[in-house]
Amino acid sequence: MLSHSSRPNIQTMLKFLMLLQLALEVSLQGTSKSSTPPQDWLQNACTLIMCASNKGDPRREMAIQGLQQFSSPSELLALSAPNRDKLGTGTSELELLKLQMKELRIQMDILKATFIKVQQAILVPNGRIVGEKIFKRDGSKGDFQAATTICAHMNSKLALPRNVAENSALHEIVAFRNEQAILGITYNTAKKKFEDLNGHPLQFFNWAPGEPNNLGYEKCVEMHPNGQWHNRICELGWSIICEVDI
Repeated sequence: MLSHSSRPNIQTMLKFLMLLQLALEVSLQGTSKSSTPPQDWLQNACTLIMCASNKGDPRREMAIQGLQQFSSPSELLALSAPNRDKLGTGTSELELLKLQMKELRIQMDILKATFIKVQQAILVPNGRIVGEKIFKRDGSKGDFQAATTICAHMNSKLALPRNVAENSALHEIVAFRNEQAILGITYNTAKKKFEDLNGHPLQFFNWAPGEPNNLGYEKCVEMHPNGQWHNRICELGWSIICEVDI
């Protein structure tokens, strides 16, 4: 047996069921513009809930009492009022949520732009942000093996520009100290092509005139202060610049 405290919940459920049915009836009736509710709306709604039960059934009386609180279907449909804004414009909760999400995206874009400006100020002159990548000069020097190890310890990898914008950003770091930097590139003798550290062929190059050469033993690549690439032996010491995706 249901406790007395559970009865308000039952009435609420009955009202909700009636609301769903009435909404369905409205949609089936088409686009009727009449504002006058049918006189038998209470009887019809009651029939679809529990009013058709035996007259001795207490659920029947409960349903009737719940229906009698409303003078028309439109008043019953007002139960769905929470899906309308306070201005009465009829904007649904979903539409309001979409507007809020759009505003949030705008604020996030502003925040991201501000963050990038701050990061740029902090990184210069030893680092740059370009696209979704950060180049950062480690401050130490080493050969190819040492450079890859140092970058890996910082959860990054040896810098490798993959387009003109990235090459320009890395060029600015190298040019500031007028030094050469080792790139994350090696020559695959078997395939006779330069690859990145994952063994993928390169799609972008910025070779200096006459480069690459001496491919038999110059298997690493350095960037000069002018931004151009030269292949060199891998045992030289270079400025180490790492990259990390953001």
